[in-house]
Amino acid sequence: MDKKVETLKKKDIKSYIEYIKETFDYDIKQELIEKLMKKHKVLVIKDDNKVIASVVVEEYFEYIKNEKYYHLSYFGVLKDYRKNGYASKLFEKVEEMVKENKINYVEITSGNHRTDAQEFYKSKKFKIKDTSVFVKLY
Repeated sequence: MDKKVETLKKKDIKSYIEYIKETFDYDIKQELIEKLMKKHKVLVIKDDNKVIASVVVEEYFEYIKNEKYYHLSYFGVLKDYRKNGYASKLFEKVEEMVKENKINYVEITSGNHRTDAQEFYKSKKFKIKDTSVFVKLY
């Protein structure tokens, strides 16, 4: 496992789109990825030129509490590459960024069906918040 964590580059967008489709079953357009890259940090691990693992790191400021935090999204590893330490490697990079940027906390949401992912988050000392998410679609 000598693959490194890097920031998504424009030349890798096509591979990232394929990764998102395979890992999360979402179709996304290149221009939306380009907007995402301008606003947030997209960390990837590649096998040659193929994106095999990634996490989106969104930085926010909680004004009432006066705290900076990261929200992690689309954190995953392609099925054929799982159980090789790539998710841990991505998380180690996030933890470096937490220290560098004086982040107060990191949050991540996870679908109830993603039991393996949830076990991974627990292994990294994430705690389950006692909250519910409500969504109203328009």
